[in-house]
Amino acid sequence: MRRLIIASLITFFITSEVQAKNSSPQTPPQTTPDKPRSALDPERLVEEWMKRLNALDSWHLTVDGKEEGIEDVVNSMMELYAPDVLAEVPPHDEDQSGSVMLRGSTLLRKWVEKIARTQVRLNYIRVAQTMKEFNGVQPLFTTPLPWGGVGISFQIIGAWSMREDRLNKRFMAPGAVFLQFGEDGKIQRLRLYLTEITRVVAG
Repeated sequence: MRRLIIASLITFFITSEVQAKNSSPQTPPQTTPDKPRSALDPERLVEEWMKRLNALDSWHLTVDGKEEGIEDVVNSMMELYAPDVLAEVPPHDEDQSGSVMLRGSTLLRKWVEKIARTQVRLNYIRVAQTMKEFNGVQPLFTTPLPWGGVGISFQIIGAWSMREDRLNKRFMAPGAVFLQFGEDGKIQRLRLYLTEITRVVAG
């Protein structure tokens, strides 16, 4: 009889403990907050940037010597940038070495306009890569930014001629582009690197 009472008490305590655990509020598991996801399309953003860069020479002089279309192509390029853009770009001054840091769209506009005025036959392309069964892939590296937006980088090859001597001065250079887009799709940061600029001599 005593064994029966002890067994009943053990069963009672075990049942009570299980019910108490089931009725107590559960603490939700700790989760790491996800990085912000951007709705921006990196491929479309890069294609638009490349198209407008290559279009900077799409203007001409009229019969009476007026520049026609230069404001349009410069404005089109500048539409892509935020007012407080920070840009690191190659110099256009032959006496200057290293990159140039430009703060704000006003200074960047002067750099863009100088390209439009001095260079023609612009042809910047993304570098293609072949690996295994994949042929002609143009890698594009992206990352969501902690403050929103997306960072994009890719390799390029640039080619251009000088407007003053478009037939005899042709240049090429490999390089890389780093872009940071805000959530509004405007470029907040730009880094354009061109290395080993080579003059192409017609054979």
